[in-house]
Amino acid sequence: MRKSLITKVTALFIAALLSFTPVVSVGAETADYKADCPYIFIHGFMGSTVYVDPDNPESEAAWPPSTSAIMDAVKKSLPTLFAFLFTHNYDSLNEKVIPLVNEMFSPIILGPDGEVHDNSGVRFEYPEPSSITKESQLSFIYDWRLDPVYTAGQLNDFINYVLECSGCDQVVLECHSYGGVVTSTYAKLYGTSKVRSWMFNSTAVYGETYTGELFTGQLRFDADALTTYLLSAFDYNDAEYFFNGLFRFLNTVGITDLLCNIVNKMIDGLGMQAISDGILPMFGGWLSIWSMVPDEMIDDAYDYVFNNVWKDCREERAGLIEKIDNYNRTVRPFKTETLKSIDESSNLYVISRSGYSGMFMTPSWKNQTDSTIDVKFSSFGATAAPYGETLPRKTIAETDGKYLSPGKTIDASGCMFPEQTWFIRHLTHAAGCPDLDRMIKTLLYYDGQATVDTFEEFPRFLHYNEDTNSLEIDNGVPDIYYASDAAKAKLQEIFSKA
Repeated sequence: MRKSLITKVTALFIAALLSFTPVVSVGAETADYKADCPYIFIHGFMGSTVYVDPDNPESEAAWPPSTSAIMDAVKKSLPTLFAFLFTHNYDSLNEKVIPLVNEMFSPIILGPDGEVHDNSGVRFEYPEPSSITKESQLSFIYDWRLDPVYTAGQLNDFINYVLECSGCDQVVLECHSYGGVVTSTYAKLYGTSKVRSWMFNSTAVYGETYTGELFTGQLRFDADALTTYLLSAFDYNDAEYFFNGLFRFLNTVGITDLLCNIVNKMIDGLGMQAISDGILPMFGGWLSIWSMVPDEMIDDAYDYVFNNVWKDCREERAGLIEKIDNYNRTVRPFKTETLKSIDESSNLYVISRSGYSGMFMTPSWKNQTDSTIDVKFSSFGATAAPYGETLPRKTIAETDGKYLSPGKTIDASGCMFPEQTWFIRHLTHAAGCPDLDRMIKTLLYYDGQATVDTFEEFPRFLHYNEDTNSLEIDNGVPDIYYASDAAKAKLQEIFSKA
């Protein structure tokens, strides 16, 4: 029996590999690079430490909050929470807990106009001029809370400085996550002439669905969604199979559903006051968050926040509204045009990651993501099947096979730049590995515009092997132990017929 099972699994693996592995160019080149101009990395949201006082070397970090600050807030809130178990008095809970939340997060809350008013910020000193050469690898550090239009100006200043110090005419850029918003805003406002190659690595240029949902009040906890997300959260952990079984058990016996119902009931009970006074003062005041609301949801988000939750303080928030309107007027409508102008004048590359569900507290949790950003957004247009499912048969039948992922979960034909877009399965949003770094540098420093056929080891569809911490050609065998039993059975049936 065991031998038969091994034979079937081996046959399945070989069939999947032979049937779905992308065909690469016969003349594919060897991946290698030589740095001949400075490289600049633009990090994503929360990618740098915000200090209470960046000018003070001994200043504490404002974000993330210290363990002592968290524990202090928990201790102060325990009596109120304990009393709530008996009284169910939501007004009292709001009255006593919201001030504690605001106190803990006050160092990173911006003024009502979306500006810094307490001197908090990041630490970023330009490298010494003599240290910058054509081979320099540099990071652009910025305050990720602020207006991307303002940050794009800072990036422009830094690029000018690097070019002047290095004596080069151009740099190469890699942006990650929200860094893509900063980078595309820079390109729109300052042009493309100073950058030779651009890498959009899992970026939020077109936003994140869950951000739009949260900004339209769609906060809801679901047992299946939470279980799925927790399974992914313990990915790469030595005890992942233990937690896998534990979370499945808790969901099966109804404990997860019970907890979600309790949380949802509390959300309903706390009502608008908790959102208006506790949540929005922080997140709603960050221009970065507003720029990551998807285009199709921005009007509803604007209406929900400023005509509903904050309807009585629009005048106080006039400066914030003006900045949001400015981005929506001068940058947001021109994203696609800007990206195409980059492609016409420079070398452009896109990396999208997949294999995970969306955020568990919003309706879009079944969207296929890299644990954070939707595949359709990070790839600039690919069609992705819901998490744990495959694409419809009609889509599979009508799509050129070279654009279909081996597992038939992604159709890359709709990408804005299909021949310059790579997909990496099972590598979470912020994770990295040596192969990925080498791939990015190889593409950025390639002499001309490389495509998915240029390097044999970097075809369109790749898979991250956590055991070897490396990238491999995607063989299409799904990570089915993350999916529901129904989805697992369906995927196994599909691959058994392949």
